Amino acid sequence: MSGHWALVPVKRLERAKSRLSPLLGAAERMELAGAMLRDVLGMLADVERLDGIALITNDPQAMHLARLAGATIVPDRIEAGTNEAVLQGLEWLRPRAGASAIVVPGDIPFATAAEINAVAEAMDSHAVVLAPALRDGGTNLLGMKPSDAMLPAFGESSFARHLAAARAAGIEPRILHLEGAGHDIDVSSDLFCSAEGGTATRLFLERLAQRNPMPATAWPKEELQP
Repeated sequence: MSGHWALVPVKRLERAKSRLSPLLGAAERMELAGAMLRDVLGMLADVERLDGIALITNDPQAMHLARLAGATIVPDRIEAGTNEAVLQGLEWLRPRAGASAIVVPGDIPFATAAEINAVAEAMDSHAVVLAPALRDGGTNLLGMKPSDAMLPAFGESSFARHLAAARAAGIEPRILHLEGAGHDIDVSSDLFCSAEGGTATRLFLERLAQRNPMPATAWPKEELQP
């Protein structure tokens, strides 16, 4: 099947969100990662312009959530990080002639179906579409048509690297600034996101606030910056 496919790379959930370890215990971080992935997969299932969803992972809970959402599971044979997982997803997608890829991280629970549709629409006229993170210079959505238009370069300051890689390949990417998809959850200040959506994530955050009430003055100052 050709068309637009969402590729969702997911590490083992017990390893997720390590930057939140000063605030959340291992079980809480795993619970948060599962809630965010549930929101992302549920949202993707409502995207009209997607032909399918492929989850690249070896995590049993993530696989279970993928099955519930009707997503295809692509085993992460290497478990060497996001870029290697995306490359395996692109390899799996390659035999599907004409397919394009939208890489969707599993930690953007406030992304909306309308935003993913906007990326797909932009890919009708652009080989690469980028949606930057609103806070830290990362890339929260990467659309490529064809799916091998460029190599993924996720990680610190990935938006600048993706932009440079696209231009080095002779591609001027379309940049979309998206309110929901622009929010990920990596550090403690992200737990106060005011974007709409993310039902499972918000329920977790509400339970967290009830269990561990903490005044804003207790947060590290650098994480309270917008």
